[in-house]
Amino acid sequence: MRDDEPAAGDCHAASIGLMQCLQMLANEADRRRLPRTHLALRRAIRACRAEQEGTPVARPRPRRSLALH
Repeated sequence: MRDDEPAAGDCHAASIGLMQCLQMLANEADRRRLPRTHLALRRAIRACRAEQEGTPVARPRPRRSLALH
C-alpha cells in the first residue's frame, strides 16, 4: 500500500461522514423550501447508499430540452 492510499477503515469513516453531510444539506434545503436542491441531494444520497450496498444505480433520464431529436 502506498502512503497516499487511505486504509479501508478510513474510507468507511469518510463515506459515513459524507452521507451525514449530504443528509444535513438535504434537511436544510427542505427547510429553506428549495425543492430542486433537496431532490438533487436526495438522489445523491440514494446513489451513495446503492454504491455502498453494491447495487447498480439506474442512470438518470436525459432532459428533454437537451436530447437530440
